[in-house]
Amino acid sequence: MPNPFQRILYASLIPAPFVLGMWTVLAWIVFQRSVPGFLSLFLTIPASFIQLAILGVLLWLRESIRMKKAFTTEDVAWYLGTFGLWAVGAALPDPIGGLVQLAGFAAGILAMGRIGRRSREEAVANMTARADYLRQHLDGQAPGPWPDASGPGAGRVITVETGERWEDTGSSARGDVEAVDGEIVDERDDDGPDPDEWEARPRSG
Repeated sequence: MPNPFQRILYASLIPAPFVLGMWTVLAWIVFQRSVPGFLSLFLTIPASFIQLAILGVLLWLRESIRMKKAFTTEDVAWYLGTFGLWAVGAALPDPIGGLVQLAGFAAGILAMGRIGRRSREEAVANMTARADYLRQHLDGQAPGPWPDASGPGAGRVITVETGERWEDTGSSARGDVEAVDGEIVDERDDDGPDPDEWEARPRSG
């Protein structure tokens, strides 16, 4: 299906129900002008409007259509078929026109089921793919093996006990810090006034 046609169809999803309603009134004025036909407008216009609006929403909710305008042949057949039956039935005299519009109503019901099912399946597939990607991304960030100890104090066992109590600062909150045994991994010693810096890991045994 050519891309220009897909763009036009996508752009028509919103105005299509209004266009169909106006055409139904215009067709009654031009082709019928009968009292039964006028009374039928109070049924056919709301029914056709609601069906086309629901079909448009179901198609718009599908990510492949909303992002890429990628309509399938089945989508186009159901949508345009429903629109066409309603439009043609409005221009035909009774009782043929009424029967065609009933066929349009039945086609709209089936179209809502088929298009809604396809949209739901695509939504589930997209959520599953995103969950798998997120799981793989998180697995890729899993911590690797501990680095080899280095520096003048490498391998020395220390006990860290600050005695400080951490309070809620808005981003996180921690309670009392317990003393832990650790092993120095890297020690950076300099001649400045600041305390020496070092990195340690929990002692494994």
